[in-house]
Amino acid sequence: MIYCENCHAPMEEDSAKCPYCGALNAIGGEKQYMERLYDIRKDMEELSAVPEEEYRREIGKTGRVIRRTFLLAAVLAGVAALVLFAGRKLTDYEPSAEEVRAQMQWEKEMFPRLDALYDEGDYDGVVECVYGNQEDVYYSISNWEHADFINVYSGYQYCTEGLAQAVTEGYDAADAADCIIDTLFLIQERTYDSYTEAEEALIASYQEEVRKQVCTVFGIAEEDIDRLYEECCVEDAYGVYLDYQTAKKKVKDFVKAHVKTD
Repeated sequence: MIYCENCHAPMEEDSAKCPYCGALNAIGGEKQYMERLYDIRKDMEELSAVPEEEYRREIGKTGRVIRRTFLLAAVLAGVAALVLFAGRKLTDYEPSAEEVRAQMQWEKEMFPRLDALYDEGDYDGVVECVYGNQEDVYYSISNWEHADFINVYSGYQYCTEGLAQAVTEGYDAADAADCIIDTLFLIQERTYDSYTEAEEALIASYQEEVRKQVCTVFGIAEEDIDRLYEECCVEDAYGVYLDYQTAKKKVKDFVKAHVKTD
């Protein structure tokens, strides 16, 4: 166990965020980053061994892997900052005055643009604006008042695009498992104080929409998804949370038993 640097509540070292205040945890974020990166690398290695006669079919899979890589770039951009932060913490690194000024200047320029897009309800524009303006240096939006909501919206965006692709291009067991895991992480309960009432309502609608979509696309019952979610959660003295490693194993078995694949 470790203690949140923001609110000092006890939390699991592997958690990417504090379950109480939502503050980022560099060590947990780094671990999740490496797990996701390993999965993508494994997918790419498997594709390199595809026989010649299966090339045309596997081209579709390659496209999905490339899509996953680019969609994940938004997540990795944020987590990369956590990795950098973790390394700096291990060496007692303190940001230089120049770095602090650069972050503050970026916020001064970007936050009004994000506010305008947010007020228009253009959440896709917010995501594009944030991650399309990072270039070689990562700037955090953690000080922006709607940062937590946009992180959830990015997950919603990722889920719906993955499900749409499964419908139009087909899917195998690995694709189905990826979509279901992403859905489970989207529908997990969140209680961040930063959410407005309107944001809470939107998040609830996103969760319900994706929950129904994943059941329709893969031909599974909603009660099965709810049961699977509960099975993928772990509990300790400090609460219940969705565990990625548990979800990987449980979802793989679930797909084998409940989902018809190509």
